[in-house]
Amino acid sequence: MTEQKRSKWFWVGILVPVAIVVISAATWVTGYLSSADGTVVGDCYAVTTFGDVDAEPAKADCGSIEANTKLGAKAESGDACPQGEYDQLTVDRTFSSYKLCMMINARQGDCFENFLADSVAYQKVECSDPTKDAEVVKVIEGASGDTACDSTEATDLKSYSTPPSTVCVKAGK
Repeated sequence: MTEQKRSKWFWVGILVPVAIVVISAATWVTGYLSSADGTVVGDCYAVTTFGDVDAEPAKADCGSIEANTKLGAKAESGDACPQGEYDQLTVDRTFSSYKLCMMINARQGDCFENFLADSVAYQKVECSDPTKDAEVVKVIEGASGDTACDSTEATDLKSYSTPPSTVCVKAGK
């Protein structure tokens, strides 16, 4: 009995579907394993937009000009952030969705643009920058509330319950 030689198309027909299955499985496993994020309360981030996002924002050194937000709390995607004026990012991933409750990362004397914008993230700028629309006049760690800025020239504030803090801001150019 003679053996028939199999054509190369036969092997292509077998190997291509096997390769697709292996690559798909590897992608799924990688996505599943990486869904355990590394967010830590107090970490700083460079955020460009608030709302729903596909991936976590980029971490940044808290002292850099790019670090405009700091993680105050983390919640399940359907849950609310703690009491306060957190800017929210809902991270939608294949295997997990969660909400990042972001605080403004600011020190007294820092200036921002887009401070009053809804979905576009505020960005740190030099105080001489003509796009500046807010300046931080006081940061109070360990206390939150609407009266924390009464003795300042602040026109707006961001108050957070977790961790307790208040940022007093003079908005306008």
